Amino acid sequence: MRSPLKTTTIAALALAMLTGGAFAADHHDFGRDNDKGAYTGDYYQGIFGMDDMTTPARPMVTAPARVASSRLDRVLHELKTHNRQIKADRAEGRLTVASYNKLEREDAMVRAQAIKTAAAHNGMLPAQSYARLQNEVRRLDRDMSRMA
Repeated sequence: MRSPLKTTTIAALALAMLTGGAFAADHHDFGRDNDKGAYTGDYYQGIFGMDDMTTPARPMVTAPARVASSRLDRVLHELKTHNRQIKADRAEGRLTVASYNKLEREDAMVRAQAIKTAAAHNGMLPAQSYARLQNEVRRLDRDMSRMA
């Protein structure tokens, strides 16, 4: 015959194992809002339709491809050179703040026109637009010489 102590110990262990198993199985219930089970962590995010943790869709943003244009590159290079000269003249004190700001605005305006025109013509500058932009670059150059 077994001793009451041994019987009580075996019964307590069996009860503990069954209770632990019941609690563990209860955590896998998907019907509850406060799930903390194995399938609700970040690793499984979005796998199941019922977990309400899917990442919202974001629109894909792509930059337009830039087509190389020798005319556009020439205009932008000239403007970049003028911009460097404007900044150098301001650093040396040959330009006042008002003159510097005016020349920077003119430079930005010509650059914006060149890019806008090229964007409207698939990255290329038509001959008439190129001539007009070259005139504006020359005008900027004259203004730089006059103000410095």
